[in-house]
Amino acid sequence: MLHKRGYLCGAIVGPPGERRVTRRSGIAWVLGGVAALAAFAPMARIAQTGWAAGPAVTFRATEFHYNPKEGSAHAGEVVFVVKNEGAIEHNFVIQDAGKKKVAEIAIIEPGTITEVRATVAPGTYAILCTLPGHREAGMAATLVVEP
Repeated sequence: MLHKRGYLCGAIVGPPGERRVTRRSGIAWVLGGVAALAAFAPMARIAQTGWAAGPAVTFRATEFHYNPKEGSAHAGEVVFVVKNEGAIEHNFVIQDAGKKKVAEIAIIEPGTITEVRATVAPGTYAILCTLPGHREAGMAATLVVEP
């Protein structure tokens, strides 16, 4: 059916060589795009980090510190979620009392959220950014793991 403007409802019409999208078809494209993004978002999460299993401990990284300064968890498998709210790259390293690396996120780009899983035993762990100069500038925290 033609409307006053000469458009077919929900179709692409116009003079030869010109394409116009009506309001209804434009809305359909937008809704279709949103639906596609919603359908594929869980797969993107799996590809990036896997589904979180067990309790999660979140740290925020900025220049040049982690927040909170001291985190806590129970022994077992823990998912560490690190949000880089800073303007530069950081990393995330968990070391046990013997300075053995328990888990690591090599690079966390500004504005991203990254996860790493680790199985931790009771004790106190150091959390560090090992990029040059970051640890020395105060980018360290502590993790206390309880039984």
